[in-house]
Amino acid sequence: MNEYQRKILAHLIRNESMGVKELSRILQISDSTTRRQLTLMEKRGLAVRTHGGARLATPITYELLYENRAAQEVVAKRKIAAAALSLISPNLVIGLSGGTTCTEFARLLRTQDSITVVTNAINIALEIQSQAGRRIMVTGGLLNQNSYELVGNQVSQSMQNVHIDIAFLGVSGISAEFGFSMHDEPEAVAGQAIIAAADRIVILADHTKVGKSTFARLCSLKSAHLLITDDQITTHQLNILKDGGLEVLIATSEKELPVTSS
Repeated sequence: MNEYQRKILAHLIRNESMGVKELSRILQISDSTTRRQLTLMEKRGLAVRTHGGARLATPITYELLYENRAAQEVVAKRKIAAAALSLISPNLVIGLSGGTTCTEFARLLRTQDSITVVTNAINIALEIQSQAGRRIMVTGGLLNQNSYELVGNQVSQSMQNVHIDIAFLGVSGISAEFGFSMHDEPEAVAGQAIIAAADRIVILADHTKVGKSTFARLCSLKSAHLLITDDQITTHQLNILKDGGLEVLIATSEKELPVTSS
């Protein structure tokens, strides 16, 4: 993927579809160059040409229930995903759980080459799509129809001989008392297997998850190296998390951001 294609893909991920003239203006290239790049991207399955422009290729059709969850706090989730992307460098082995915020992050990983992604979510693997220079490993397990995640003991077995440099996990609850939590126990067990294989743990969660304790505990606050959340978190909530020993990165835009230390 050349630099033009990488930039076009990043804009399509953010906007889902764009016109040739708009892309040309942003990239400061001619319309003919834009059309040529879009044609090449369509051949690689990265984009779909439309009348006067292109749209992002969608490798999976989501159930309505999942789409509804994905639409909640979508701006916040995209900010978080963009901040998470700033932690990625070539040749990393990346662990990635399921969930709507991790799905936004997976779409941005389409712009990255020379990475390996290990995931227990079928939709994540399809969103990234294997290209030259990018490897994807999907764990075993039983399919959770609501989240597209594979869960159960087979996830742990799949992870026993795998080393992950940095793992990104979504959660449904964050509290100082209960730590990070999931809606159900099999989800938490799968997440713990990813954590056990990783050198660095990053939690991706929007502000609506802060202050909640859901059914199954994933890990304590101190077990994670970093939480990336959005700028709607309150100062009071942030101070509670910092007092609990958690490092927090507040995503305010799609640019690389400083880390707020505990």
